[in-house]
Amino acid sequence: MSFSAPTRRLILASLALLALAPSIQAQGVRSEEHFLAKGTPAQTPYRILRSRAEGPCVLIVGGMHGNEPSGAAAAEQITTWDIKAGTLIIVPRANVLALNANQRRTPGLKGDAGDLNRAFPLQDEVRAGLATDIWSLVTTYEPDWVIDLHEGFDFHRSNSKSVGSSVIHSNHDRARALAKKIIATVDATIDKPGQRFDRIQTQVAGSLARAAFEAKGIPSIIIETTTKLHVLSYRVRQHRLAVFTLLQDLGLGPSPANTLIGPNAPKHSLRVAVFDGSGTGKNSARHMRSIIAADGTCVVRPIGSHDIRAGALDQFQVIVHPGGSGSAQAKALGESGRAAEIQFVRQGGGYLGVCAGAYLAACNYDWSLGLLDAKVIDREHWRRGTGSIPVEWTPLGKKSLSPHSTAAQSLHFEIRYANGPIFLPAQKPHLEDFEPLLIYRGEVTQNGAPSGIMPGTPAIIRSTFGKGRAMAFSPHPEKTEGHHVFLLNSLEWLGGKGN
Repeated sequence: MSFSAPTRRLILASLALLALAPSIQAQGVRSEEHFLAKGTPAQTPYRILRSRAEGPCVLIVGGMHGNEPSGAAAAEQITTWDIKAGTLIIVPRANVLALNANQRRTPGLKGDAGDLNRAFPLQDEVRAGLATDIWSLVTTYEPDWVIDLHEGFDFHRSNSKSVGSSVIHSNHDRARALAKKIIATVDATIDKPGQRFDRIQTQVAGSLARAAFEAKGIPSIIIETTTKLHVLSYRVRQHRLAVFTLLQDLGLGPSPANTLIGPNAPKHSLRVAVFDGSGTGKNSARHMRSIIAADGTCVVRPIGSHDIRAGALDQFQVIVHPGGSGSAQAKALGESGRAAEIQFVRQGGGYLGVCAGAYLAACNYDWSLGLLDAKVIDREHWRRGTGSIPVEWTPLGKKSLSPHSTAAQSLHFEIRYANGPIFLPAQKPHLEDFEPLLIYRGEVTQNGAPSGIMPGTPAIIRSTFGKGRAMAFSPHPEKTEGHHVFLLNSLEWLGGKGN
């Protein structure tokens, strides 16, 4: 007896239910977590979203190459989306070993042997290991479409050696039409013509996308953003918009394109956005995200100015601004972005600023958010230098920030400092007085900075703002061994809990 493709998929899906991992239900969608390469160092999760309504089955893969993080980040966000019809199978971090190492190929393997996206040949067997597991999703579920999310190192239209900012599709009429529609939608958000997307039809040999079409007849699309010039959140936004356009056209009825955390996200995790727009220091946002995510109690997302101005903060409980330049971050946000952050905190959100983010939270610059009744003093010597500075707990600070830290039993200890703001009360009548949590007991006086300014001033402060809460770190606990937990403890308070 033979069955049609949709019927075969329904039978296979029913059989798969017999061995499901724990699942969650949201908006009429069943969300199931499974694992590829289970029990091996390459183990990585994938998620299946099943709607009650019939519709196409789409396989989305991110993170084939470890130095292309936006596809992985976008796919991870899409795992939390809702759909109104059909099935989504999403592998967010396909090559988790390469992603963890931040390199293109699987660590320890050279050339094509380490390139996961050259492991799906047309004539020979698929390479053993993780590639076999990924290919089993194609043979088991027989998706109607295969979508692979990647990044190039440059813009294709100005550098033909790179496929960055392109949509690469199989030789299939519907795929060609969808590629054009995706490009039109994404290009509408790009001001500079040289950064717009191109359409390419030749998919590289050995890739999942090409093998799916030529070996199984499944139309496929590769979506390539560009690492050059653009921060991670911007590239992730392009990937989300491209995938949304495709799923919407296919009739799956996905969550809106600006959904960074959808209804299928873990319900009891603190939702934290880490700003990574212009003005953040090199790798500072990534380092901050890794520290927060390692705790396992938070859902962490990179967020940029475009997302904030589009209202995406409503999906979060806390926003974190890391080190870099406070004025540059304020400029990147623009007036509307700054207004959105102020309103977010006023309505009950939490704000955590570290160094540059602490400058941004103050109230005496024309670009300040004004969340804290704190003025920055000795502004002409803001570049006062870097080093380890002795600090002292206040009773409230020790109670709220020291648990599980190496400084829990200390009154005095040292913390990393790098040109952070020096605060004093601003005495603004419309702002609540701040509470000091840590006091500077030493100082840095490089680059002509006068002595006697820092000692006795607060290093960490916090206050309420409307219905929300704000906290500013002048020093860098994320750059001080043993003090990372200060950030995690502060997030608990900013999220509405803790002391």
